[in-house]
Amino acid sequence: MFFTVRSVYDHFAKEAEMSHFRWSILANQVVLVAGLLFGQASQSPQTSMPQTQGAKAHWQAESPEQHLQMLSEKLNLTDEQKTTLKPILEDQAQQMKAIHADTSLSEEQKRDKMKAIHETFHDKINTVLTPEQQVKFKQMKHEHKGMTEGKMDHE
Repeated sequence: MFFTVRSVYDHFAKEAEMSHFRWSILANQVVLVAGLLFGQASQSPQTSMPQTQGAKAHWQAESPEQHLQMLSEKLNLTDEQKTTLKPILEDQAQQMKAIHADTSLSEEQKRDKMKAIHETFHDKINTVLTPEQQVKFKQMKHEHKGMTEGKMDHE
């Protein structure tokens, strides 16, 4: 058996070509499986809500006590301010709950009414706050508005 340089080269070239081919098939399979896994994950239920559900979820997710606690932490409220704000926040929650339960309203009407209630109650809250707290509260409202608008853009 005589091997020429050319035949040895051809043999190893074919083997290298087959090895390269096998690696490319394996790489393609890995990419395909990863794509399927990520595709399934992206089709699972989303945690963000449509705009009409966002208004519902907001009043459900935060009780008056939780809202007061958050305001207290972010605005450094005094005990007197907390006492004054608690019935305001409870009234707001009751009105929101009534709007949510009103089956005669469309989702858009509910959203508009809830938005109006928020504005009215923000004005009431502002009367209890110091000028410095009012500035911080206004900033918080703008940040919250920006976050909810950002969620809407991604849906």
